[in-house]
This record gives sequence, C-alpha cells and structure tokens, in this order.
Amino acid sequence: MKKEGKCSVLNGGDVCSVRTNEDSVDCDSSSVSNEFDTDSCNEDVMEHGIDGYLCISMHGQILDVNEAYCQLIGYSRAELLGMTLKDLDASDHRDDFVDTLPDLIKQSKDRFELTHRSKDGRLFNLEVSATCVESPNKLFIFILKDITGINRADKLIQVNGDTYRSLFKHNKAVMLLIDPENSDIIDANIAACAYYGWSQDEMTGKKIYEINILSSEKVQAEMQKAVREKRNYFIFRHRLANGDIRDVEVYSSPVTVDSKNLLYSVIHDITERKLAEDELKTREMQLRTAQKIGHVGSWSIDLNSGEVFASEEAFRIYGLDVKTLMDVKTLIIDDIQKVTLPEYRPMMNEALKSLIRERIPYDIQFKIKRPNDGAIRDIHSIAEYYAARNSVVGTIEDISERKKAEDTLLHAKMVAEAANRSKDEFMATMSHELKTPLTSVIGFSDILLDEGFGVLDERQVRYVNHISDAGKHLLKLINDVLDLSKVEAGKMELQYEIFSVSDAVDEVQTLLSPLSMNKHIKVDAKVDSQVDTINADRIKFKQILYNLGSNAIKFTHENGYVTIDARCSDGVILVSVKDTGFGISDEDLDKRFHPFKQLNSYLTNEYVGTGLGLALAKKFVELHEGRIWVESKVGEGSTFTFSIPVGKMG
Repeated sequence: MKKEGKCSVLNGGDVCSVRTNEDSVDCDSSSVSNEFDTDSCNEDVMEHGIDGYLCISMHGQILDVNEAYCQLIGYSRAELLGMTLKDLDASDHRDDFVDTLPDLIKQSKDRFELTHRSKDGRLFNLEVSATCVESPNKLFIFILKDITGINRADKLIQVNGDTYRSLFKHNKAVMLLIDPENSDIIDANIAACAYYGWSQDEMTGKKIYEINILSSEKVQAEMQKAVREKRNYFIFRHRLANGDIRDVEVYSSPVTVDSKNLLYSVIHDITERKLAEDELKTREMQLRTAQKIGHVGSWSIDLNSGEVFASEEAFRIYGLDVKTLMDVKTLIIDDIQKVTLPEYRPMMNEALKSLIRERIPYDIQFKIKRPNDGAIRDIHSIAEYYAARNSVVGTIEDISERKKAEDTLLHAKMVAEAANRSKDEFMATMSHELKTPLTSVIGFSDILLDEGFGVLDERQVRYVNHISDAGKHLLKLINDVLDLSKVEAGKMELQYEIFSVSDAVDEVQTLLSPLSMNKHIKVDAKVDSQVDTINADRIKFKQILYNLGSNAIKFTHENGYVTIDARCSDGVILVSVKDTGFGISDEDLDKRFHPFKQLNSYLTNEYVGTGLGLALAKKFVELHEGRIWVESKVGEGSTFTFSIPVGKMG
C-alpha cells in the first residue's frame, strides 16, 4: 500500500505545499528521497522570483532543494544534498539553530532572517518562511527570499503578492481556503476544482459543510476547535459533484490574509487506503476469531527491548487477564517465564538461543501453571526468528486435551497389545491342542482306508472317507487362521528366492487336478514366453495361485473351464485366474477378500466357506507389495488377477 504525505508552509500571505507521491521522506536518511513531486513547485518558484526552498530533516540534513537556491548559493544540487543547514549558516547561533526551530515555529515566530554563505564566500541575507510537518516524519520546509539590500516594506509587498497566488493556484495538491466564521469556501485551486468536479465559481459559492457530510454544526465546531488548538490534521468524508462519497485526510492550518483569519486546507483522498485499512481490520478480526476457535495464540518478542506482544487468545491460554492486554498491550519476558513451570525454563531458554544463533527450529512442548485458576496446562509453541527486526514471532497452542487423548490412546494401545499377545498365546496353544488330535484322526482314517486292519465294506469306506476329509478340512482351516493371524500381527516373513513362474504354475495346476477331476472341469494354464523368473516367496506365490484356483473350481459348474494366465507388464508379473462359474454381483464384489464373509446369493448354502483362502491370498499379495482385484458378471464367471513385482535378480 502506498503512503502519501503532504507538508505545507503557511506564514502570513506565503503558502507552499510540497507533496510526496509514493513514500514518506525519511528524515534520518543521508540521501534525499527522489519521491518528492517538486517539479511543479520548483517551476513556480523559479518563474515568480522566489529564490528557493529547502526541505530539512529534524537533524538539519538537507533533504531537497530547488534550482533557484542552487543558483543563488553557488552549489550544485548534489553538493547541497550532502550538506547540513549548519554548513550554510553564517550566523553565530548556527550550532543550536535546528534544535530551537520547533519552538520558534510553535511560538508563531516562523518568519525570520538567516545569513547564508555561498560557495565563493559571499553572504546572502535571506528571509525564511518555515513550517514543521509532523506526518509521517517530522521535517522542516523553508521558503527562502533573497532580501540583501531590500527594505522591510518592499519585502512585505513581494511576500503578499504573486507568490501566494502562484503556489496556491497551480499546486497539484487539492487546496481550499475557508472562512471559519461562516464556513464559506473563499478560494479553491485548480486541483480542487478538478477533484470535486465543480467549477471555480461553484466551489467559491459553497460552504464547506455542503461538501463535508458532517452537519453544519459539527463542521463549524471542528473548524473553531482547529483554530483554537492550532490542530492541523483531520479525517473527513467529502461529497463530490457526481455524488460519490470519498474518505479524505485534511491538513488544515490558520493563515492570515489581509488581516483576515482563514483556514488553509490541503485535502488528500484516502478512500483506497481506508478500504485497505478496513480490510486489514476484517482480517485481524477473522484471525482473532480463528485463534479463539482453534485455541491458538500468537506472540512475538522484541529482542532489543525484551517486550513480549501477545494476542488475546495467547493471554487466555496463559491465564492472564485480558484487560491487562487492553491496558498495557505488552509484557516482558519475565512475565511469561513466571507462568512456565520452573523445570521447563532452561529448556525454553536454550531453544530460543538455538533459534537465534543457529536457526535451529523452535518447536517445543512445556507445561504452565495458569495464575488465574492454578491449572497445569500442556503447551505447544512454534516460532521463527525475524533477523531484520531482531525479533522472534511464534504461536502457542493449549494441547492439554490432546495430550489426555493421546495418553488414553496409548493406554488403549498397551491394553490391545496385551490382548494381542494373549491371543497369540491362545492361538499357539489351541493350534497345538487341535492339530495333535486332528493328525491322529486323519492318520488313523488313512490306515483304515488302507485296510491294514481288515477289509471295509462300502458303507464303512464312505464313513471313513468323510472322517478323513472333515479332519483335513479342519486342519487346513486351523492353518489358515494361524497364517492370517501371523500376517495381521506382522510376524509373517517372506522367504525370497528366484524361481521359474512356469514351473510354479505347472505345480499348482497338478495340485488342482483332483479338485477339477471330481467336477469334470478343465484347468488350462498359459504362461507368456516373456515370463521367465521372479524373485518372490515361492511357497506364498503357489499358495496365492492355489487359493484362487480352488476358489474358481469351487464356484464353477460341472464341465466348466478354469484358465490360468501369466504375463509380464512394466516390471510386474500379472497372473489371472478366470472361470466360467456363476459370477459375483456388484454388491458382493467388495466382500470377496474379507475373512468369514458370506455372499448374499443363493449359492451361500450350497458352497459354504470361510473366505479365508481369498483373504490370505490378498494378504500374501500385499506382503509382496502387489495388488489383487476381481472382475465379474453374474452368469458369466469371474476373473481374479494379482500383480507382483518381478523383484531384483542376482
């Protein structure tokens, strides 16, 4: 956002206004800001015989000068910009003149004479009209008149002549001359007529309260107050000829013209600035609201002064009285350290030093004891170092509730882990207790079927086969549950080896033969010629393929087909198992890889199962950093596909 400023010289009948277009003049700078719009003012000064003007900082540094003064004094503009008023002054009081200048102006002794020494040593008597400009930085403006050899009467005539009219009428700043007694606009310069949109006659025929949207009584009161207090800065809202209402700042000072006390006003449009300020206030309000909702406060430390600036929410988090914030606005570091528990203070000091000296991130947690209620609270603070201003800017957040939740979750995790260990122990015990008798049942069934203890009749063979099949099914179920438990517990490890994909597919095809022959299903295997070897867990790879193949045979009607297809694509092995079975509905597709999930179809009762085979297949694929998916259509069959990276060879 651009900053605008104006300074005006008002003494008797002499008026000069200098406008800074973009940025305000830095009075402490050793160089002159080139932002001053001095061309028009200098042109008027040269044309109408004024010998020059100077813009001087409060320390006496020459900030700006016109060409007329350069010609008078014999120095170039560049030389003068490197000098101080003391370098030019030939009077005896030059050492303390700048220090006493504000008092002179304040006491209405703003017209005086100086003697300056030119570059070639000549002395010039100069009459000075001076003013002190307060905004945005204090500086002095001198209007200089060479009065060497001129008597006082002549000087007064010249001062009250063309000088005032020229500098008023043709100045680019908007200027009005107002009678405070009756609010009449006595005069308006060209810039004012252009800005407000009225002609010269229309402007001078109005009263100021016809432009100012304040009531006539309030305008009159403000003008009288300005005269009494010699106040020169106001914020008003003015109405233009087209009806627009604009925010303006007004620099107004008393001036005497023909023994008449008038107000001389310089007007500057600040509508855009006000909009920006309003937007900034809105953003600040939103920030305060966000901090209140999020329980996050902001703070900063001025390392030069040790002052701590904190937001309202920061005060609340620390348990400090918000009224204190409204009164003092700032704290000192000691105020904050008193709130922090003593055992955390060394850590906080060390973290701050590390941030400033080594730029180590400031991200700490500590505890405080709030002075308002004595509560112990957990605090999280993050900060950054702002080297340009030697300050630290950060945020604080009350994480007490979060810490409690984390502690609760940690406790729950510990309980869950204990329960999981108990489950593992239970599974290990049960697997031993179940597998031992099952092995005996299956073994004795096989012995009976071998007729080692005598010949069995047809009914006995059928019953013993049922016993053997049920035992083997139960043993497989136990092994699947144990494998799934190991995978979920993260205890399943892969044994990588390089093996032939074609050989593995052939072995699985052989294992599936008994199942397929019972239903007269043809199992066909196709391995692309580009598929060679893979680096994976051979046993798990075969188990994935076997589980998918047995599932396909299970849900394919007699005399159907099952096709195993293996191919290579972009560094992965793609293996598909396609069947001509009953297919899967869309609502059941997501359930296929969940253990113990039953499909909602008429096939459920006929083809009972736990779903552990597909669930294990999915887990084993994911352990290989692969993926598995299914495509199916009711009545047309299903295709299960999994991909596994080829892996590193050698």
